[in-house]
Amino acid sequence: MELAELGIKKALNFGATEAEAYLQKIKRLWIEFADKIESFKVIESIGFGLRVAINKKLAIHSTSILSKKEVEEAAEKAVKIAKVAPEDPHWKHLNRDFGKSSAQGYFDYKLEAIEYSEIIDRLSAAINKMKEYDSRVRPTRGVFTASISNTLILNSYGEKNERKETHLAVWMRAKAEEHGEKSTGTEHCEVKFWDEINLEEMAVKAAEKAVKFLKAKPIKSEKLPVIIRNQVFANILGVILSGPVSADWVQKGKSPLANKLETQVAAENINIIDDGTLQGGWRTRPFDDEGYPTQRTIIIENGIFKNYLYDSYTALKDYVKSTGNAFRGQYWMAPQPSPTNLMLEPGDTSPEEIIHETKRGIFIEETIGEWLSNPVSGNLNATITHGYLIENGELTTPLKGIVISGNFYETLKDGIEIIGNDLRNSSQNYAPTVKLKEITIAGK
Repeated sequence: MELAELGIKKALNFGATEAEAYLQKIKRLWIEFADKIESFKVIESIGFGLRVAINKKLAIHSTSILSKKEVEEAAEKAVKIAKVAPEDPHWKHLNRDFGKSSAQGYFDYKLEAIEYSEIIDRLSAAINKMKEYDSRVRPTRGVFTASISNTLILNSYGEKNERKETHLAVWMRAKAEEHGEKSTGTEHCEVKFWDEINLEEMAVKAAEKAVKFLKAKPIKSEKLPVIIRNQVFANILGVILSGPVSADWVQKGKSPLANKLETQVAAENINIIDDGTLQGGWRTRPFDDEGYPTQRTIIIENGIFKNYLYDSYTALKDYVKSTGNAFRGQYWMAPQPSPTNLMLEPGDTSPEEIIHETKRGIFIEETIGEWLSNPVSGNLNATITHGYLIENGELTTPLKGIVISGNFYETLKDGIEIIGNDLRNSSQNYAPTVKLKEITIAGK
């Protein structure tokens, strides 16, 4: 706090008209494993970013050395850069509305106090479970990360906020091999709390998937109803919508959702929200990276587009209030609006019921390549690495190597037939299992 105050004071003394200090300390545990623990690292980092303005001229300078001398130099350099920077005609001022929302479930005290030996024991037990599942299976790669971060924001208007957060993420892959045929199975999980992770269960599911898909094959190209598993659809949702719902994209003319407020952009059963206060959400926190309180923001309600996501800069530019969505990729970066927990609200139907009422179709378990889809045009392309043919309401033949394509925005309007009740996340994106009426399948 003292160094943050010093940085702001020095920046003002050097000629800044306003200044903001952003400090972040992170302790991260990083474990890599395969059929045994291969590496174990504990990384501690700290960073100080100073954003200054001289009227409408802006600059940022940062340091990872927190000393009085370094902070003073950062302030001097930031002001020097601002003096020669071009004016931003849209700049008004830094965020002045600090506060905290009612967000709960973003810090795990148990994780803070956990012994590393307990994590190693649990991971080792999971690796053994995978090995024991089937003689044809072996663990091939996995990553476990756990982080504890402390963030402080302070500005020249006398505002300040501080928060602590925890994050845990696990990804593991199993490989099965028999008579020259090979297959893999992966599982991933991103949560806030240690008790929410079941490593042995993940290991068994990955091994089971690898074995089941040893004889997977493509089918002929055709149009079929497609059921997309919750985590897969959550990832697609984030890839396509995260940028277009941002006010920054809208103001820069990049978003296909510009000028769409209060218009019908999806079917009436579609509700999409961004909830920075979601209990235990992956990016849940009490305030954003400018100190503004987080909130629950309705993006699409009954198919009607309702809101964009704002930080203070984009909000002031549009003469509206921030939605508490300022994010910094790193401590040395300027904030930009981005979703916190982007969610397609679930329906009432279980995945089992959705499958049971499908006479013929495809169930998608895993895909790759969806990150190459185009959020501007909405063109969705992904390769199914793990899927099943559905025949008479039953999962039958394992499938792989099939490309699905379509337009996401058209799908939102009239392509989603059923929305499941099994909400799950892929990082900060949340969705249930969904059934699409018909989509193009490019097979053999």
